[in-house]
Amino acid sequence: MTSNSLNDLINICSFNLNKSTEHTDYLYNRGITLDIIKNYKIGYFPQNVSVLLKYLSKDFLIKYNIVGYNGCSEFSDYFNLIIPIYNEYGDAVGISGRTLVDEDERLFLKLSKYKNSSYKKSKILFGLGEAKKTIIDKQNVFVVEGYFDQMSMNNNGINNCIAICGTAFSKGHFLKLSKYTDCITFVLDNDDAGNKSSENILSKFSNKGIKLRFLKVSELYKDVDEYFNDGQKTKEEFFEESASIIPGLW
Repeated sequence: MTSNSLNDLINICSFNLNKSTEHTDYLYNRGITLDIIKNYKIGYFPQNVSVLLKYLSKDFLIKYNIVGYNGCSEFSDYFNLIIPIYNEYGDAVGISGRTLVDEDERLFLKLSKYKNSSYKKSKILFGLGEAKKTIIDKQNVFVVEGYFDQMSMNNNGINNCIAICGTAFSKGHFLKLSKYTDCITFVLDNDDAGNKSSENILSKFSNKGIKLRFLKVSELYKDVDEYFNDGQKTKEEFFEESASIIPGLW
């Protein structure tokens, strides 16, 4: 009997990860330890979709935009590294696949780095379920862009951190976080997109009763994931070396 459960898909992918040394090596090289892999249930999408369909309903997988009507899946073809997505209550709402295709081939094929199953991205904050207690206790939340940024912050003891999984911080994200804290601290990437996003956030959400703060890691690094994985930086160094900035003045 086939299943209609995202949790079952996540468990299958998680169990399947040890079949790909390429993917486990990629994670270890990014500083993702076995404990992090288990905690986040990071997985590897099955390469044979017909085998997957023995366990999961095709209609269910089509509904979540994981498998096409033709029985093929881009998750199987290109976006094999699977990161489960949960809401703040711990319910699975989707998956995100990361491609390991090298950069030249990725650009040639016009592939993005990530592909998401169908879920309301504007209402989901990656890591909020585990972070919300610390967010309430600290009355502050750190907002980063990517999954690995959030994992790095959390792994280095900054547990009141969530990721927006891109640069778009929505009204839904703002309202959700405002339930837990009156202070939001953004640590976005050191690039034009991150800078522009900071400007947009300040324009849209200032004077809404929530304190907005913006930090930038050293210009030597693209993002917080790269920062923490260079020479084993500590959270104390992060707070000492990250500059508080006002968008438009960098």
